[in-house]
Amino acid sequence: MAEALRMTNVSLTLSAASGPVDILKGVNFSANKGESIAIVGPSGSGKSSLISLAAGLEHITSGEIFLLGESLKGRSEDELAKLRRGRVSMVFQSFHLLPTMTAFDNVRAPLEIARLDKVEARASAALDAVGLSDRIHHYPGQLSGGERQRVAVARALASDPELVFADEPTGNLDAATGAGVADMLFDLAGARGATLILVTHDLDLAARADRMVTMQAGKII
Repeated sequence: MAEALRMTNVSLTLSAASGPVDILKGVNFSANKGESIAIVGPSGSGKSSLISLAAGLEHITSGEIFLLGESLKGRSEDELAKLRRGRVSMVFQSFHLLPTMTAFDNVRAPLEIARLDKVEARASAALDAVGLSDRIHHYPGQLSGGERQRVAVARALASDPELVFADEPTGNLDAATGAGVADMLFDLAGARGATLILVTHDLDLAARADRMVTMQAGKII
C-alpha cells in the first residue's frame, strides 16, 4: 500500500535557557494512504510537535520526512507551502478562523490561494456536508464553538486533500458537540479517501481510528 507519510529517525531539539531540550528522540512513523491514525500520550510527550514536523510547519533537527512521497529536507517555506497546497490540510483545537470573514469566505479563501477550480461550489458543498448551509454568511463571532469547529473541518476538507492532520480537534468542545465534530471528521475524510492523522487525549475518539500510536517523553512506545 502506498505511503502518505514516512518519518525516519526524526529528532527535534530546541534551545532553552537551561540548555538544549529534546522534544522528539529518533521517531520512526509512517501512515498509509487512506489510513486513520490516532496519536495519544500525556501532555508534553511530543504529539503536536510530531504532526507540526510531519506537515513541514517546523524543521527537524535530524532524520528525514517524506510527505506524499516528497522529501522535506532542504525545502524553503515557499516550497513547503506549494507542496501542501490543496493536498494537505490541518484542523486545530483553536479553530484559527479569520474573524472578519464569514464562514463561507473562511472556507473559500484557501481554495482560491490553492488555485483550485469550482471554488464557490466546493465551499458551499463542504459547509453543507458539515450541516452549516444555513450559517454560511455568519461570522465566527456569531457561531458557537461547535459550529466554528465544523467550519474548520469544512475548510480542511473542501480541497479534497490527500492528508489531514488534526490536533486536538475536539479539545475545546463539550463531549456531545465534540462527538458530533469527530463523526464529521472521520466520515468526511473516509468518504474522500484521505489519510487522517489525529492527536487527541480522548481515548474513545482515538479508538475510532484504524490504528493508535502512543507517545511518551518524545518517543513512540
